[in-house]
Amino acid sequence: MILDEARWLSAIGILAHLSLASSFLGTILIAVVAEFLYLTRHDKDWYDKARMFSVVSTIFFGVGAAFGTLVEFGLVTIWSNFITIIGSAIVLPFYLELFAFLTEVILLPLYVFTWGKVRNGWVHWVIGLAAAFGGYWSAYNILAVMASLSMRPPGMIVQNLAASNQTIAGLTSYLVTWAKPTDAWNMFWWGANVFIFHGILAAAILTWSVVSAIYLYGYMHEHRPDQAKVLKILIPGVAIMTAIEGFVLGHDQGELVLQFDPLKLAAIEGMFWKGLKVDPLLSFLAYGTFNHAFWGYYSWPANVRPPLAPFDFLPIFYLGFMVTLGVLLGVWSGGLSLWYLFNGFFSKFNWAKAIASFLERTGPYAMPLFAALASIGGAVTSESGRVPFILVESSPSLNGGPPMVTGVPIYEGGLINPNLSLPGWLIALIIVVEVAMPALAVYMVYLYTRPRREKPTQVVEY
Repeated sequence: MILDEARWLSAIGILAHLSLASSFLGTILIAVVAEFLYLTRHDKDWYDKARMFSVVSTIFFGVGAAFGTLVEFGLVTIWSNFITIIGSAIVLPFYLELFAFLTEVILLPLYVFTWGKVRNGWVHWVIGLAAAFGGYWSAYNILAVMASLSMRPPGMIVQNLAASNQTIAGLTSYLVTWAKPTDAWNMFWWGANVFIFHGILAAAILTWSVVSAIYLYGYMHEHRPDQAKVLKILIPGVAIMTAIEGFVLGHDQGELVLQFDPLKLAAIEGMFWKGLKVDPLLSFLAYGTFNHAFWGYYSWPANVRPPLAPFDFLPIFYLGFMVTLGVLLGVWSGGLSLWYLFNGFFSKFNWAKAIASFLERTGPYAMPLFAALASIGGAVTSESGRVPFILVESSPSLNGGPPMVTGVPIYEGGLINPNLSLPGWLIALIIVVEVAMPALAVYMVYLYTRPRREKPTQVVEY
């Protein structure tokens, strides 16, 4: 099995697992919000929605937890040298994630199976809130690990023992340690928290966009009051989260890339030149001037540059998918939010009715598409933008050239298991399983939520 096949195998598995995890995070949040609205408004529609979404979230959690085992075995087998790094340096978030997972496993079934059996509704809501907290705490810890792969935490030391012909367990020559034991908490430094909350919000945006699209499609055909109630909560929620994602967390994320990984910045921004060159637009966005020069992508040696083949896909995924489609999602959700929340005002204007009609007709298709592609664009930008390293760090060059970019390589001698060889048919079978698991979860949700047709009562004559 060559490196590209290993990366495809892992990438598809991780994206599939992330889709399940995102679906759980988004639907358990809807359940908790809906139950809160029921308790405060005494509207049975919200009780029904809360109960339904609690079961839906449990389906995604169950399949996602099982699927996570497959992803974990892939990590152990394909990238076995990564386990050495986990044990020596980045084990703390994984350790805390075990407690988060236990919280989910214990409280989520308790939440689902105690509907109508807990006398005080607020107590039941707190159980759901705690179950949701377990899910978000779990995501927080896993994303802390992912953040460290793109931005080396302060105090982490990466040593290459190849110069002295030493290896660890006979496989890798890279040793990762901390300057002092307490530095292990730097896995949660402020830069990591920007990455973490950016990822968590992306998961909620994706799920809420999909659910909004489903309700919007139903509302356009059925015009049921309960559908309108859901839309007035979910679509403004998408608009607010998208605004925070772009204007706050996205801006901070860009500042981190600008400061800590100039090579990744050059790759994702499409700065395909050699040496220093002024980029007026990026200069204005980053520094508020028009004359700042940036190191181009080709300023670095080929063996440390992120891949661009078969086409310049990083700028496409970053600028085309994540940025452009993220903005369009904000336009659709923001426009529909104004229409639903202030209908009495905007319904006076024909132009507003025309825009709202267009957004409603296209929303069921545009919103989930924009959210999904923007999420994929962000994931590809984050993960592929730092290749060929993990635990990336840049330091000033001693000879006046571009900053030196270092880390643990993912290729031979770094993370990949050199003793693993999988035939093509087995790789294809694994990919089929990886795709089938999220599809199975979606089908289970469909079976649970589809309208039940009442069988006609048969009259027996005597």
